Parts: sequence; C-alpha cells; structure tokens
Amino acid sequence: MTLTEIAAWGTADHVRAALERQLEGALVEVPEDDDSPRRAFSEALRRSLMLRQKHPFDVVAIGLPDLLRYRDLVAGSEVTLRATNIDAYFIRQDGSAEQYQPETE
Repeated sequence: MTLTEIAAWGTADHVRAALERQLEGALVEVPEDDDSPRRAFSEALRRSLMLRQKHPFDVVAIGLPDLLRYRDLVAGSEVTLRATNIDAYFIRQDGSAEQYQPETE
C-alpha cells in the first residue's frame, strides 16, 4: 500500500462515514486529518471526553484509521477509555469497522 492510498482511505471523512454506518445514533469523534497520529488521537480523545461529559448515558466512540500507530495509542489509553465508557473503533481500507478489544493475558 502506498502513502497515497493510506491518505485516501485514512481521511477523517472516510473514518467518520464508516463508523457512523457501524454505530447508528452514536456520538462519534474522529481525529481530523493530521500528519501526527499522536496529536490527532489526543485531540479526538479530548473531544470524546467532552462528549461523555455532556452525554453521560449515550454511546460515545472514537473512530481511527486501522494503522499500527493508532492501535498502539489506543492500547496505551485503554484504562482511560474503559473508565470513561468510550469505545474505540479501527476503520479498515474497505470501510469495515473493528471495535478495539483489549488483549487478555
């Protein structure tokens, strides 16, 4: 896969559309297109926490391109996501979504 292909399928619009199809009626936060996954993830997490504060009983989820760097960032924030009841989904190139599941030991 080339960088051009990654940029085309990993855009915020692509991720948002795929996750909204997967989670009808959910409050969805998606990182804006950014060269830095860490910065984009941090902003998406911050905004999802604000959504959780305003909507404590609704489904809140973060949608991310299915890239190793985003998977690492989610795994490193697992406790926070679980404590705040925020789901994370990885959006594949074909538009399908996979919910993050912590690895069990």
